[in-house]
Amino acid sequence: ELVTKPLIFEGNRLVLNINTSGTGYTQVGFEDENGKAIEGFSVDDCVYINDNSVEHEAEWLNKGKDVSSLQGKTVRLVFRMRGAKLFAMQFVNK
Repeated sequence: ELVTKPLIFEGNRLVLNINTSGTGYTQVGFEDENGKAIEGFSVDDCVYINDNSVEHEAEWLNKGKDVSSLQGKTVRLVFRMRGAKLFAMQFVNK
C-alpha cells in the first residue's frame, strides 16, 4: 500500500500508467487531508485494475470515472497493489 503526500489537483479523471501481472491488481482511493477515506472514492470502492496500459482511467463503483467533485480540495491518494508496477499518474480533463 502506498499513500501520497497531501495534494491539490485539477482535472476530472485520474489516469495511470500501470502494469499488473496476470494475477496482479491495483486499487486506488482518495482520503481527505486527515487520512479519512472519502465516501464513494475509497480504495475499497475502486474497480479492480488488471491492465497493462499507459492511460488507464481509474473508476469507482458508484461514482464512475469523474473525480471533478474532489478537484481543488486537499486529498491524498491510496494505492493498494499486488503484482503491479505503477509508473506514473496524472489528472486530466476528458
